Amino acid sequence: MKVLLTSVPQAEPAILPGRLQPFHKLLDLLGGGRPILGLQPPYGLLYLASSLKRAGHSALVFDGLLSTESQILDALRRERPGVAGISCVSSNWSGARRLAEEIKKIAPGVKVALGGPHINAVREQALHECPHADCAFYGDAEETFSAVVSALGAGRPVPPGLDGVACRDGDRIAAARKNSVIGDIDGIPFPDREALGLKNYRPSPLYYRELPYAAVFGARGCPHRCTFCHTEPAARLRSPESLLAEVVSLQRDHGVREIMFYDDNFTLDRRRTARFCELLLARKVSLSWSASVRADSVDAATLRLMKAAGCWKLALGVESGCQRLLDRMKKDETLGKIEEAVNLINGAGIQTAGFFMFGQPTETFEEGLRTIAFMKKLKLDFVNVTALTPFPGTEVYDEVSGQPGFKGLEAMNMFDIAYVPDTMTEEQLRFLINSAFRQFYFRPAYALRQLRRLRSAGDLLRYARGFAVAALAAFAGDGGGKKA
Repeated sequence: MKVLLTSVPQAEPAILPGRLQPFHKLLDLLGGGRPILGLQPPYGLLYLASSLKRAGHSALVFDGLLSTESQILDALRRERPGVAGISCVSSNWSGARRLAEEIKKIAPGVKVALGGPHINAVREQALHECPHADCAFYGDAEETFSAVVSALGAGRPVPPGLDGVACRDGDRIAAARKNSVIGDIDGIPFPDREALGLKNYRPSPLYYRELPYAAVFGARGCPHRCTFCHTEPAARLRSPESLLAEVVSLQRDHGVREIMFYDDNFTLDRRRTARFCELLLARKVSLSWSASVRADSVDAATLRLMKAAGCWKLALGVESGCQRLLDRMKKDETLGKIEEAVNLINGAGIQTAGFFMFGQPTETFEEGLRTIAFMKKLKLDFVNVTALTPFPGTEVYDEVSGQPGFKGLEAMNMFDIAYVPDTMTEEQLRFLINSAFRQFYFRPAYALRQLRRLRSAGDLLRYARGFAVAALAAFAGDGGGKKA
């Protein structure tokens, strides 16, 4: 059966932070005609495409950030697929519903399937809110989606008892009560990168060193239960051999020179990490790579091995410089452990990035200022600063979704403010975000340290682009930095 897969079409300026949207033409110019804030392929759809092809089906994939709704609907008319799959996040859920309606207007017989992070959170409720959709898939959908497409293609009913599937059956909805979870993720085929190619994609300028670049997903799930995250709690890790095979295929088939591993915590199993690094070294694989780790899962020996194997940057979810807030969000980490980890990583010769968020429930303006002070105390190379986004399916969403400061789904683009706690004003929250960028990136000692790291003209261009974005983030849209 022929299947059309797409993310929700959105114009590129629409995904920028609101305060940066007036500058989108300047940002495009700085980015050489490509999104400067970074753009990644819709990997969930590429994984589905590979699984469908392995099951004997064909898949046509669209990226809604690169294709217009008209282009997607024209392909629907031309290709006449039996199934159309739409992937969505919470901020574009209304766009997903509109697209489903347009698909049904053009091709009433096409089965419309919904998936993506928002559907993982709301499950069968999506079908109640979107009457034009026939099925919803939540969890690991590679096996279940292929099974349903195969059944539809053969004229059979949807197989009963599938986890992570909700289907419309006349006036009723038959829905599984839990997400689908694939235990052995080594068996999932690599994402179909041929479907969209790599030339239109690159990460934000301070998050890579070499091009072409690709992301590799070495794990699914996370055993930690942070209140702001809806990751599946059943952590499953790919084997080092599987990771190496994908790296080799990316270098062979696409000339990839850099990879970011998108595991929630690449050193969750340090023996696996060490084995992977040993394989890279034994096979003499030349690769620049980066990953994310937790502060409580690094040690000097593993970090030295990672550095030797090509790791140049590790990111940590610091979140806050206030221990009370870390405890409240169930991070299970201490400020002291975070500082120790940053020092260990720096000592191994690996650069560091820290992720911070402001606007946690009960957070005060003064606690936000303490986070900025802690951010500057840590010897980080890069930071990313956002407001809390209380996504559906998270503990914090259940806490705040009924509060006056909650702004609704369409504000959940991870750039703009989706929630303001009643312990500070929105003006204070914006001040904290912009001030954090200003105080971190615009320090003479910091600039001097980064200039010493420059290796080439390409590095200089990346840093120039990165600091242009940082300057806009720091100075745009907060009235000159005046706090309430």
